[in-house]
Amino acid sequence: MNKIIIYRKDNCGLCEEVEVLVDLLKMDSEIEFEKVDIMGNILLERKYLLEIPVLVVNGYELDYRRINLDSIRERLH
Repeated sequence: MNKIIIYRKDNCGLCEEVEVLVDLLKMDSEIEFEKVDIMGNILLERKYLLEIPVLVVNGYELDYRRINLDSIRERLH
């Protein structure tokens, strides 16, 4: 089973686009998908506020500059 975590916040258009990519991949792969809202968590806000969305795909972190369908697919089993 693949595990994908998205670090996101509300009203984030890029976050919504990335979630659509994950939904597309879920059609062909077994994926456990967790959404983590960074707002209200000071540590996550400091780490990710200017970088969201951030995906962690099977332990490998992709920031918004490197997220596309192929970069996610490469990290799936």
